Amino acid sequence: METLSEEGEPRRPGLPTRASRSRKRAQVTPYYIWGTLALLAAGFAVGGLFLHLAGQGSEESVATAPLMPDPLSSLQSPAKQVLLAPEPELSAELKRSFLGQPDQLCDELRSLGLGNPGWSRAPFSEGRWQCASDLVPLTTPSVDYGSTTLFFLLRGPSEKSIDYLRLKLVVEDPRQMQIGLDAVWLVIDALSLRYGWTVPEVFREAVSGFRQLETTHRGVRLSVSPEDPNLTGDPLASQRLNIILDFGEPDLIRPADRFEKAPPLESGWSVRAPDGQVTE
Repeated sequence: METLSEEGEPRRPGLPTRASRSRKRAQVTPYYIWGTLALLAAGFAVGGLFLHLAGQGSEESVATAPLMPDPLSSLQSPAKQVLLAPEPELSAELKRSFLGQPDQLCDELRSLGLGNPGWSRAPFSEGRWQCASDLVPLTTPSVDYGSTTLFFLLRGPSEKSIDYLRLKLVVEDPRQMQIGLDAVWLVIDALSLRYGWTVPEVFREAVSGFRQLETTHRGVRLSVSPEDPNLTGDPLASQRLNIILDFGEPDLIRPADRFEKAPPLESGWSVRAPDGQVTE
């Protein structure tokens, strides 16, 4: 005869009832959770200890590692300062030097019809010399157009040198463009010849085409700049062309106080040796 459990289910010999199984699960679950947490905590503790020991070992190895000798220890102090300077000394940029006499160049341009007062001190510019032309009319005005004109300004740092040329060409009649360009090249070629410098083709093309150009060629700064009607408010501004050749001053490789005078070549010059003896 079957007996019923408290829940009304028939009892089967050897099998636990649903209530007993629930009680067992309720007892097992907390132990399982707490055991898992304990294992995780132990793992974190062991991992942290391992990382701590590893860090100490690496610090000790770095501290005990032998230091490399200073590769600059054999050099003198001035040499060290040069090598360790944040901005190293760079070699000088090679630039052209003016060969000739500025007053002769001004006279030559005057003989070509480009009137100028000659080479003299520049007003309001201390230490500068200049040769500024008049506004030279190259053509006669017509009914529809004014004359083509040219202005040039030569400047230099001394009585014996020129390092700057500025030209302004105005061409109102497009048919007279070549006349204006020929006059421009008369001045530029006369100056470049005294510098032993060949005008680059890109510069010639920019001047002939009234095109904007900013470039440097062998140390010479070149600028070709047609005036902009939008900036000047003059619709004829594009007929005016500004040209600049800036040769600049040669760079020094190092400050002047670090140059040493070379011994003269003439006989009779003597130096004092380290032992105090005077030799020629």
